[in-house]
Amino acid sequence: MNNPKCKLKINMIDLESACEFHDPMMEFSYFLDLETGEVVMTTGEERRLLEDIYEQYGDPETGEVDWPTILPQLGIPDWQKETLPLADQVEAGYGTRYIAIPQVESYEGYNDMVAFIGTVSNPRLQACLERAISGRGAFRYFKDVLMDYPKERERWFQFRDERMHQRVLEWLENEGIESI
Repeated sequence: MNNPKCKLKINMIDLESACEFHDPMMEFSYFLDLETGEVVMTTGEERRLLEDIYEQYGDPETGEVDWPTILPQLGIPDWQKETLPLADQVEAGYGTRYIAIPQVESYEGYNDMVAFIGTVSNPRLQACLERAISGRGAFRYFKDVLMDYPKERERWFQFRDERMHQRVLEWLENEGIESI
């Protein structure tokens, strides 16, 4: 964005969840609405359906779709009749009204585990966690080890959440957005 700061009321929990959620099979994409501060989700299925609708029903000159007219003709579930116009709105406003919310990369989550291990005062637990993250299944093994240490497990969740919050604040800053 890189304009002067834009102030938005944003639900930070929703925004942080959108950054954290990964499900390649569902092909979720999350966007921040720069007018309302809302987090909006679209799916790959919706985007594919939109392409077909644009091709079949879009105005040849503008590409716009008359949603009230075509929705009853589509034969889709009611919930999709609500989500498709929103997905269309995101497509139309991408880069101006809507911006993509970045997803946290797995290496960032791994780096969080490494940083957390450095804060663990119990040498035995620290060694177990270091072994847990060396190799395949690091995330699962890390969590498995913490199951036997409820206080440290809770501290891990707080640590991870704080780092996610900081990432989101940095992203908003880079986009010229101030959360109010």
